[in-house]
Parts: sequence; structure tokens; C-alpha cells
Amino acid sequence: MPPPAGLVGWWPGQGNADDVAGTNNGTLQGSATATAAGVVGSAFSFDGTTGYVQIPDSPVLRPTNLTVEAWVRFDSLDSPGLGGAFPGEQYIVFKQNSRTNHFEGYFLGKGRIGARDFFVFAVSSASGQPVELDSVVTVTTNLWYHVAGMRGSNFLQLYVNGQFDSQTNVSFPQDYGTNALYFGSSGEAYWDRKLKGALDEVSLYNRALSSNEVAAIYAAGSQGKCQASSVLVGPPAQLRYWGSSATFTSGISGVLPLSYQWQQDGLSVAGATNSSLTLTNLQLTEAGSYALWITSASGNATSPPAFLSLKVADVSIALSVVGEQTVAALTIGGVANQTYGIQQAPELSPAPSWVGLTNLTLSVPTVVWFDPTPPTLPWRFYRVVPGPIPIP
Repeated sequence: MPPPAGLVGWWPGQGNADDVAGTNNGTLQGSATATAAGVVGSAFSFDGTTGYVQIPDSPVLRPTNLTVEAWVRFDSLDSPGLGGAFPGEQYIVFKQNSRTNHFEGYFLGKGRIGARDFFVFAVSSASGQPVELDSVVTVTTNLWYHVAGMRGSNFLQLYVNGQFDSQTNVSFPQDYGTNALYFGSSGEAYWDRKLKGALDEVSLYNRALSSNEVAAIYAAGSQGKCQASSVLVGPPAQLRYWGSSATFTSGISGVLPLSYQWQQDGLSVAGATNSSLTLTNLQLTEAGSYALWITSASGNATSPPAFLSLKVADVSIALSVVGEQTVAALTIGGVANQTYGIQQAPELSPAPSWVGLTNLTLSVPTVVWFDPTPPTLPWRFYRVVPGPIPIP
């Protein structure tokens, strides 16, 4: 399935804190990692003390209406407190408002009353008026939960594991400051209890999702909100010498795992199943159009084609005096240690008769070769071809 409309931030935790839906990339702080086993591929992991993710503030992270949703697993229901944070609190996703108390621009996390731990979704106004939803569902450790908090025009809703959990009214507009967006922390030493556990597929929308959309995300499970396979940057065109090497790369995205296949002129290149393609000892038959075909659970995509052009060598000709004789001097540029054939023809007819003069192995990329043949003919034409060639 495609992701729901209105997705403005998506941090899947696939080895980093990058935003695959936009440009709001985050950074792993402290002991945080993005390589833990998750629901969809890998996930963020937090130790409850120093680890969190920080995402610089951006206007798209301050929507009027919103949905925050993610998969979360608690390794412990307790983590060390900073400042006045209540026992049992843990921050999952947090964006501060313009205040320093009742400071929840939006807050998705965990709370505790007595012996019961539950999910919390809260917002507060510029004047410090809070509205909070506590889940009916009780939270325990070592289980993955999908949790979604929605802010509509006049309501808050909380969903757990794809099911409606609770709702309340809210009448004030969202209030935001310019602090960063945080995963696993409030970002404030005066009030914080960090997440001790794992977090996966964190997503922010600029609208309240419907119950069907939330249920579909939960039901997708390990397939995730299918991130459509796409090619972000196509491979560049290249011009190379015969016998040299060329490497093609292409910026790509898609739901992991991804499968790759490089194609030349529309036909699969044998064994070329990595995200990059390196061709060595290039032959003239390898000139052509190259493209990368990628496949993932969300579908297929292909890169724009890039043309690989090949030339045997660079050649320039001048007359040079060797001893008392004027001879032709060929400056040949190519690949060091490669052998080239030098041929001559007396005229350039529609079908010239090329005759081999010598095979020349370049000791360095550019070499000057002097034709030892006396210039007895009024014209002599030269060409350089892949060697070695037959010599009469």
C-alpha cells in the first residue's frame, strides 16, 4: 500500500535518522543506534540514559492538525529521571511549544498512575492549558505496540495496535516554539525521562488520519507503509578509454530489502546485482546505455539511462626531425600497460587498406611514437586500434 496522504516526515530507522519523506534528517545522539531489529527492517534503540534522536526545527514539523505514529517496544518501564519528570514517564516523540512548563507542543509517550503504565498523547496551549489522553491499553515490556496520536480541528484521538482507544475535545490552536523535534527524549534537562527500548517507523502527518488508515498501517506489519521504490539520482554519463574501468552508481530508495539489476541497452548484465556497477578492462562492445532496475516490496523503479562512450585512445600527429630525417610523431594517450596497434594506409578510400606498423604498450598514459619508415609516399594516414594486431 502507498503511505497515507499528508506524510511530512518519515524516519524508518534504517541505519540512520534520515527522513525518507522529506528533508528533515535527524542525528543519533549519545548511545542511540538505528541498527536494532525492528518491525520493518531495523529500528532505533535507546538505553534510557543518553540515547535519543534530534531533528532540527522546520515549519513542516509544526502542523496545525497532525498525526504522530510509530512502533515502540519498552525494554524497561522505568528510566532515570531528570528534573521533575514523574516516575514511569518516557518520551517517544516530543515537540516543545513556546513555554517552559506545560511545554507539550505535541507529546507521544508513556505515563504511569499507581501500578499501571499507559500511552499518553498530549498537547498544550500558548497559555499553558494542557489536554492529555491516557490509553485504556496497559503497556508492558518486550512487546511491539503500534501507537498513533491525532490532533484534529477540535479533538485528540489515541489509537493502539490499529484500534481506537480514547478521545477528548480540544479547543485551542497548536502552539510551537523553535526547539528541535526529539525521539526518545524531551530534550530538556529540567524535565525528561528518556525512552528505554526501541522505536521504529516514526511518522508525522499534517492531518488527522482516519481510523481505516491507522488500521491499515498496523495491519501492514513488517511490510510497513510501502515506501515506493524510486531513483533519487540517476547514474551520470561517462566517456572512458578502451581497457580502462567505469563505475555507475544511482541514488535510490524503497522498502528494504531492495533487489538490484543493471541493464545494458535494455538487457540484464550478468552478475550485476549490486547497487553500483563497476566494469573493468572495458571492451568496445560494452559501450551503450546503462540503467539500474530496483525491486522492493512496494514495487519497481528504473533509473534514467546513462550512456557509456568508449574510445580507443587520444591521438595527435605532428612532424618531427629525428637526426637528419623528418618523420611522423604520434602522441598517443590511453591506459598505461595497455597494448595498442598502430596501422597506416596510403589513402582514405571508401575501403582503405590498413597495414600494421607496430604494437605499442604504453609505459605511461601518454607516449610519443616515431614512425621509422622514410616518408617516401606523398600521403600516409594513421590509426590506433586495440592491440595486439598482426604485423606483416
